[in-house]
Amino acid sequence: MVKFFQTFFIIVALLVVSFLLYKLDSTYTVIFGLIMQTIGVLICIRLLFIDNRETPNKIAWIVVVAVIPVIGTIMYLFFGRNPRSRIFSKHQIKEVEKILQATIAQQYIYEKSHRKEKPKVALRIEKLSKMLAFENNKINILTNGDATFKQIFEDVRAAQKHIHIQYYIYKSDELGSELLDLLVERAKAGVEVRFLYDGWGSSKLPTSFLQPLIDAGGEVRAFDPVLSPWIVRTANLRNHRKIVIIDGDIGFTGGLNVGNEYISKTADFKKWRDTHLRMTGPAVLELQTSFISDWVYVLDRENSSEPFISKAGRVKYFSPKAIEGDEIAQVIWGGPYDTEKIIRDGILDLIESSQEHVYISSPYFVPDEEALSVVRRAALSGIDVRILMPGKGDSPLSFHASNSYRKSLLKAGARVFNYDNESFIHNKIIMIDGERAAIGTANFDIRSFQLNHELMVFLYEGSPSVKHVEKDFHHDCLMAVEYTMEMEENKSIWQHVKESICRLFSPIL
Repeated sequence: MVKFFQTFFIIVALLVVSFLLYKLDSTYTVIFGLIMQTIGVLICIRLLFIDNRETPNKIAWIVVVAVIPVIGTIMYLFFGRNPRSRIFSKHQIKEVEKILQATIAQQYIYEKSHRKEKPKVALRIEKLSKMLAFENNKINILTNGDATFKQIFEDVRAAQKHIHIQYYIYKSDELGSELLDLLVERAKAGVEVRFLYDGWGSSKLPTSFLQPLIDAGGEVRAFDPVLSPWIVRTANLRNHRKIVIIDGDIGFTGGLNVGNEYISKTADFKKWRDTHLRMTGPAVLELQTSFISDWVYVLDRENSSEPFISKAGRVKYFSPKAIEGDEIAQVIWGGPYDTEKIIRDGILDLIESSQEHVYISSPYFVPDEEALSVVRRAALSGIDVRILMPGKGDSPLSFHASNSYRKSLLKAGARVFNYDNESFIHNKIIMIDGERAAIGTANFDIRSFQLNHELMVFLYEGSPSVKHVEKDFHHDCLMAVEYTMEMEENKSIWQHVKESICRLFSPIL
């Protein structure tokens, strides 16, 4: 019934606008245009004098609204609203706070029995994010889709208590069907299965495809559905996290969604290059907290946190083994409604800790001014900075915007590599001095830093996983072409124009 109402609302709204524009005489069309222009002027005034977002973002939206008033105004209403102005229900605020308090209590218990010295940058990021760096974790780097889904399928089959699964994109193709069948099987065996997908990224996922899981007792929810009367509040604020948690002990996250392209079965690219990780140990607690907080937010009803918190005030769905490994892992998760940009700032802290080199691999390199300045400053100070980008993009707007930053990076002394243009590199990794790294869901772009719900795992000194991803990075660079200043100077005028236009829109991508 709710979905029917949402769909009906959207259809009626579209029909009304279409009727005004195409069926009435020109007078009504002019009146509609004037109304939209007036709204556009009010939007520009609000951006200039009231809105507290960053200046480049304001300017980009003012240009869009001023140059194409009607379309620009509609775009702003759907995609440009400041996320921090969103009002949450009292239930959402109260129930998410309960989960966070339970996590903090559990973290405190762990910290009392583990007092080893942590790296200074980890302590800085702890103060910034209020999320602890945990010892005694075991991290396995999973290179590409075949290794990732083979391990996920194996662990899902072995699940005994619960499976929490969350993806930005989940497709009803061969890979998606195989994973869903396993979830249905475990749900029928009595395992609690909670399935969360993003309403925008997985908007093509049919309800009928998920019905077998629901019938088997699994719970399924969409994060901010597209078919909603509140779409203007949430259309541009997507949940980009990819999380699988099994029995509170095993966690997965990284760059891979669920679809045939992620196992290199796609017509667009010969190979899909990506990185995921499997984690066991106490850091899984923060991964679990991220999932449960999103789940409680989606439910939006009183006492929705109760199934997840014990009488002692701890998170029930967390049961790590005593000692799994010897790696320090710090899970940082955040989103558009946070007061501080903790993922971006954590990444920048990591880069500023560099002494020898900074390696960045990102499919979308569209940084804000501060992030670009940190990367350039590292290169200018003699740090070996290398940026690995796609040679062929999956989104022309983001691809050309990314390429527009190459000249600035080269002038600072950084090295830029473009991956094999028959393949696509989608992993999101920052590597520092062969000792520290961040791996997860966030791209090195404004969207991930400001508009998406994201999650990154920070790894520190003594982690063999860091060595693993750096080895992969060097191998990836062998599959890439190093971009030079000579190439930049020989670019066509048309290429310059495309990059300049796309960069203009980069603050609102």
